[in-house]
Amino acid sequence: MTKLLEIDQLSIEFAGPSGPIRVVSGISLDIEPGQTHGIVGESGSGKSVTSLSVMRLLPKGQARVVEGDIRLNGQSLLEMSESQMQKVRGNRISIIFQEPMTALNPVFKIGHQVREAIRQHTKKSKRAAQKETIGLLGEVGISSPEQIVDVYPHQLSGGMRQRVMIAMAMASNPEVLIADEPTTALDVTIQAQILDLMRKLQQERGTAIILITHDLGVVAEICDRVSIMYAGQIVEQGDVKTLFKEPKHPYTAGLLNSMPQFTGKENRLQAISGQVPHPTEYTAGCRFAVRCPSRMDACDITEPALYDFGSGHRCKCHLYREGFE
Repeated sequence: MTKLLEIDQLSIEFAGPSGPIRVVSGISLDIEPGQTHGIVGESGSGKSVTSLSVMRLLPKGQARVVEGDIRLNGQSLLEMSESQMQKVRGNRISIIFQEPMTALNPVFKIGHQVREAIRQHTKKSKRAAQKETIGLLGEVGISSPEQIVDVYPHQLSGGMRQRVMIAMAMASNPEVLIADEPTTALDVTIQAQILDLMRKLQQERGTAIILITHDLGVVAEICDRVSIMYAGQIVEQGDVKTLFKEPKHPYTAGLLNSMPQFTGKENRLQAISGQVPHPTEYTAGCRFAVRCPSRMDACDITEPALYDFGSGHRCKCHLYREGFE
């Protein structure tokens, strides 16, 4: 199938007091039309930085892409001028942020903000955009949208604000929707409603979704493929069913083992010891080595290759190097 969005060997550096610090190293993934691709990892693994690089929203003067490319329908986003990128951003690629209260402008009414998102990329009149705004708010499950257009963000609940953000993101019918932890700040019931809404809109519009999360339960429910990130690298990647059934990387296995199992048995949860290293602490070998139960001498010295098990299932680990098994 045609690749809609391709991230190819992407590396990102941030400016540091002693020189550039590489926070994302050589990650590659692609997404097909209508597909949902999850990016999973602990805080500090580089998930959100990756999403911001796709939108070309990395902080200027502080971060830059130093290697690799990002292509939309074969066209490089990194080679586009800012004016060209403005036609892509919010139009062909949209993003939903984790906390809608900080993403919505507190001094403008909901209707104004959604309407301006529509008019930014179309030549519709104010009246036509207002009509579409009401329709969009209704489409994302907001009751009485004719009244909601006249309220301010602080007057809505977190779940309602997130629905508004989804309406704004879908206003231009984007080819790709990036959802950066869209349910983290919401309670479990509202989380389920937002995920159902995203799935419904995707099925109706054929939008591809990149879902950034730390919740494997969410990935299991909504994603087709998943990339597991750790310390700025993708350590395992594959279709969701295969990866959940046969995790290859010790980090993936650790994440799965740390999830509650509703089997009736009261077993103690297995935690992964330690924490994600700071980018200034990355070593020449495997970045997960100090936390890994399968650690070997080679792990401290040499960075593992990315081994391919077929059907797009790949793993970055010395356990699968030639001659070891």
